[in-house]
Amino acid sequence: MTEFDTFRPQTERPFIAKLMILVGLTLIFLFVGSTIGLFALSAITGMPFEEAANFQQHLNDYPNVYLGVMVLQMISTPMAFIGTSLFYWSVIEKQSIQALSFQPTTLQVLALVAILVIGFMPFDAVFIELNQKMQLPASMKGVEEWMRTSEKSMGGLTKFLTNFKNQAQFALAIFVVAVLAGISEELLFRGVLQNLALKTFKNPHIAIWFAAFWFSFIHFQFFGFIPRMLLGAMFGYLYYWTQNLWLSMFAHFVNNGFTLLMAYLYQMKVTKTDIEQTESVPVGFALASCLFTVLLLRWFWQHSIYRSDD
Repeated sequence: MTEFDTFRPQTERPFIAKLMILVGLTLIFLFVGSTIGLFALSAITGMPFEEAANFQQHLNDYPNVYLGVMVLQMISTPMAFIGTSLFYWSVIEKQSIQALSFQPTTLQVLALVAILVIGFMPFDAVFIELNQKMQLPASMKGVEEWMRTSEKSMGGLTKFLTNFKNQAQFALAIFVVAVLAGISEELLFRGVLQNLALKTFKNPHIAIWFAAFWFSFIHFQFFGFIPRMLLGAMFGYLYYWTQNLWLSMFAHFVNNGFTLLMAYLYQMKVTKTDIEQTESVPVGFALASCLFTVLLLRWFWQHSIYRSDD
């Protein structure tokens, strides 16, 4: 994505070596972040550290659990992803963070990004429904059971984190799940990984979908894998076409933040729409959403400095 020929020359490592270093750093930062986060969870809730490792089994057993789990989520993943990205980019690639392309933008463009993300949701819901109905061959029954167990565990945690008791919990969720997640995940998957893939494959489409695949995979929610990958690809094209990592971060924030807002409004009985339900989207509505998304993406493509290269 970024103009790599403007970077300082250095001895190039093979792409697979770079990936292994990036994965290794991510695992190290996640381990450190998770350990610190679990100590914080234990301190906030009074939960013994040995129980904190299985905190999902004790969500109703200790005071201040919501705050403790949110602090754990804040430290264990977003901070780890940010740490990994900054360390890899500055120490391994020996590049300035500005090389990832952070450009000023306008309110008009931000508004279009927000409209694009929200307008894409009905179309993406079709893939959510289809993906949740996925069944593996009988020979892979064990794999499917593991996938469903992982999905159930993550789903239970998501439900807990979006069951807001007050405005403070909602605000905290916005900060952790929307702001920090948007910054950290886009920095790692679009800023670092997509750029590395682009430099190697010389093809923006391969690079974008490569990063989108791993972005979805890392969530370990395989019955939502396809819609999340599509979302990641949309973020990737926004980044590539605009040369502005702020915009993919903002798009990620809008996606997560809008979902949290709708869940909060439903709990407050302001709206009757439960965004967490996966009822079938009417075909006409889904097609309109698809057309709307294509038209807006075309607008970003038309204003891209890479239009002639695509």
